[in-house]
Amino acid sequence: MNSRRGYTDRPRRRQFLQLAAVGTIGGFAGCLDGSDDEPTDDEPTDDEPTDDEPTSEPELRDVLNWESSYVMELTVPLGSGTITVYDGDTYTAWTVNGVEMEAYRIGTDEYIVVDEECFIPTGSSDEDIFEPERLRDEFGSVTATKAEPIDDQDVYRFEVDDGYLYVRTDSGYPIRFESKDASGATDFHSWGEPDPISPPDMECVEQ
Repeated sequence: MNSRRGYTDRPRRRQFLQLAAVGTIGGFAGCLDGSDDEPTDDEPTDDEPTDDEPTSEPELRDVLNWESSYVMELTVPLGSGTITVYDGDTYTAWTVNGVEMEAYRIGTDEYIVVDEECFIPTGSSDEDIFEPERLRDEFGSVTATKAEPIDDQDVYRFEVDDGYLYVRTDSGYPIRFESKDASGATDFHSWGEPDPISPPDMECVEQ
């Protein structure tokens, strides 16, 4: 399935698409894992009550629920896409500037499919897209604020780094993430439903 064959390469476009997939996913993951501009212990945020400000609103750590398989629908300035996650493996279908592409990550193996051609990028990463425990560890004490229902679902809203995470009140599953600057949004659904992800059924060449 992954035999190597020669073909006319278009490195500029492929490098762009690879960076688009990795960069967009990585940037969004950074919003959720708190990799940028983390508040210090000496800098309380508005969402973290002090000892003198009791609150009845729930904290993120008390309501957040997560599964190892789910689907994300992303919309960003560069394009839109769907990411299916199953036990750490991912399948991504992107439309980037009008060009359709697919990306697979299974364990530490990665595959990119563009124009019915498949290649294996070098420098594959073994990092997880999301680390839910970091959400609990770094933003667990953030309290919910009022929010309008989303798709007729009652939700809690939590300020998470440079965006807002909306969590269903009945199940604790995230339903949406929105950036504060309105540069992108992600809808979560199909918690616990996706099937295992397999490599593309075609010949692939290392690139």
